[in-house]
Amino acid sequence: MMLLSRVLGHPVISAEDARPAGEVAGLGIDARTRRITELYLKGSKSGDSVPWTRVRGMGPDAVIIDTTAAATEAGHGEAHSRALKRLLGLRVLTEYGEDIGTLSDITFDPETGTVGDLYVGREQLPGSRLVGLGSYALVVGAGQPPTLAAR
Repeated sequence: MMLLSRVLGHPVISAEDARPAGEVAGLGIDARTRRITELYLKGSKSGDSVPWTRVRGMGPDAVIIDTTAAATEAGHGEAHSRALKRLLGLRVLTEYGEDIGTLSDITFDPETGTVGDLYVGREQLPGSRLVGLGSYALVVGAGQPPTLAAR
């Protein structure tokens, strides 16, 4: 498993010609499947994101991508990418609306793109609790529903 915080800023290199393709700016995640869908880039001349299926390898120092038609058109899905580029620091809410903190990190499998754990402050939550993701917050399953106090 890799930590998102340790991948941000890594150089992204083309597998075809070893040229720089940009730097990792963030990850797009599908909350329903709990998988990475896109790798967001900064400093790229060919677009702002690369589909996860084009990531060929990810190591401690760089990310290798297939650049053959890999980057999306600049501006394509712009609102979507802006919302998800900044995962770290997002508010985390339970499905009942309880604010439980901010997202400090995410682990993921660099081969499959599966989300591992979510770190909310110092608390570690299994990625299986992820139920929603938007520009305002990341939503997790609360487990047991809140109970009403006895009168």
